[in-house]
Amino acid sequence: MSTLAASVLCVLSASMTVGCSADEARTPSGGVVTPESRVGGAANEAFGAEVLTLSVEAKSADTRWSGDGLVSLPDGRFRFEVGEAQPQAKFEIGTVVGLRGEGTESTVSETGGGSTGSAGQRCWMNPHAPVGYFTDTISVEETLRVTGAVVESLRDEIKQVQVRSTDTFEVELKDSAALPEDEFAGTPDRVWGDRWILGRLDGPIAVELADGGSLRSLEFEFGPYDPYSLFGEQHSIDRVTINARFAPADAELVLDPPACQSIE
Repeated sequence: MSTLAASVLCVLSASMTVGCSADEARTPSGGVVTPESRVGGAANEAFGAEVLTLSVEAKSADTRWSGDGLVSLPDGRFRFEVGEAQPQAKFEIGTVVGLRGEGTESTVSETGGGSTGSAGQRCWMNPHAPVGYFTDTISVEETLRVTGAVVESLRDEIKQVQVRSTDTFEVELKDSAALPEDEFAGTPDRVWGDRWILGRLDGPIAVELADGGSLRSLEFEFGPYDPYSLFGEQHSIDRVTINARFAPADAELVLDPPACQSIE
């Protein structure tokens, strides 16, 4: 079968929920839009936006947390407000700020003073695992980094696409999407880290597009997940599910550092 014929067949198969491999789902010179090109195009558009709104829910068997914020995918920056956690986290942290996609040394929380500053003083500190580990699921910072990594890899590391409806797809990424496992060790081509978590994806990524073709939501799960062990008590969580929703932003992402900063 020729490449063109295979691509046309892939598009026609959408109504029959037939999967399309990356090799079959290329956009030919004739301009036929394939499932792969639709998903990749939406990811490219999202990754090119200066700022997007982001709503996230993460949950495991008996725990969950959720929140909203702003994210700059091409810069690896975010400001995220944690809305609720069940059960209640042992350490209440309302705002998590990411200054670069690579991880904990540049991911901080915003507090109202206390041990890191005078009473009422606005401070940034790095607690390493703000919200999540303390409720037995993935932390906020890891969730946002792995979500950014998924969007980053959807641009050109799609292995297979399966069409579920007009605007919903199940996508499998190439093995390269999980590399390098070690965050940013000599890899300036990656914006978002935590690729080792991305390597534990269990099943395809559910991708939903908006009416205009922009990225609306992602849902994926992985396991087992070993939470960050702050007190040396390591255990494993069988399965973690992440649901992330994107929308255009009508506000700027402002990350002006306060005078009070500390690293744990």
